[in-house]
Amino acid sequence: MEFLTTVPILFGRPINVWLGIILGVLLLFQIYLGIMMVRRGRMNLLKLHKINATLLLIVALVHAYYGLGIWFFNFGIK
Repeated sequence: MEFLTTVPILFGRPINVWLGIILGVLLLFQIYLGIMMVRRGRMNLLKLHKINATLLLIVALVHAYYGLGIWFFNFGIK
């Protein structure tokens, strides 16, 4: 089960780097949606806000898995 302890490379960088960038973009979009709902009263964005929150959680968990694996558990990078 080597695939669980190996961090894949995507475009020359480990995937956790790309997941971190995606995480930042999703977080900014989540903040934007929240501001639009509060200031503009556009509650029709609530469904999108919840979907984005789920994506944030999934990406954060995978990012943390690979990041902690590299840092503490000597995951290989291939």
